[in-house]
Amino acid sequence: MVKLRASSVGAAGTIQRLQPEASKRPLFEERRLVYPKAWADSTYADRPAASLLIDGEVALRVEDLQLALADGLPHMTPGSAIMVADAVLSGRRLADDGKHPFMATPMGSKEFLGLADLCLTQKARTAFRWIAGFASPLSESPGESLSRVCIDELGFHPPELQHKIHDAHGKLLGIVDFWWKELRLAGEFDGKRKYTGGASYSGRDIDDVIREEKLRMERIQEEGIRVVRWMWSDLTTPQRLAAKLVRVGVPRAVVGHQRFNHNHPARS
Repeated sequence: MVKLRASSVGAAGTIQRLQPEASKRPLFEERRLVYPKAWADSTYADRPAASLLIDGEVALRVEDLQLALADGLPHMTPGSAIMVADAVLSGRRLADDGKHPFMATPMGSKEFLGLADLCLTQKARTAFRWIAGFASPLSESPGESLSRVCIDELGFHPPELQHKIHDAHGKLLGIVDFWWKELRLAGEFDGKRKYTGGASYSGRDIDDVIREEKLRMERIQEEGIRVVRWMWSDLTTPQRLAAKLVRVGVPRAVVGHQRFNHNHPARS
């Protein structure tokens, strides 16, 4: 689904495009949305659009990022919204080769929260504020972001993110994705790309990646720390993740202000 701005109410709606036989790229279903009147009658209408490059060519003109976030995130599922929000706060992106991560300019938490004022309804503003409160710049991959949402929706105690593990002498043994201090329990999301050689996060050989990961976890476990691991399949079937967390004793959380807004997504 590709969402485009329509020039008029009459031009809005959903269009199913046919793929030309000679087309190099598949065509998606289009949904055309009218530019919000609240923005059109304000200074936001003057914000410049950006150019999106595809195969080195200017293929699309895309909306200003702040407006796109304010208009889009409240309508996404919680998992999708947090994956986007975490990426915006962390500044983490993939390089043009699709392999090596580089650091773009992250958006500050205060600035991100302020985007709620651009939302067009109270329901959308409320949903956006939940997203801003839940999002974290510490998530290092979409899988980690979705893991956090699943852990929250399943009702478990939230873990600390990117915790550093040291030995008795203060030597750094490694950094774990998730950490439950009271249980001395580390959680690790195993994304497929982490172990797929040239397509991995590091772009290094798969054997070296697996060997170093094995040694890292052995050193951590020698300190009496337990480790629970999960994969994408556990996130797409959350009860599998729940069973793993129950098995290692992760407690259920007391519902508080950090619990995600389950009335999400908000519709204008």
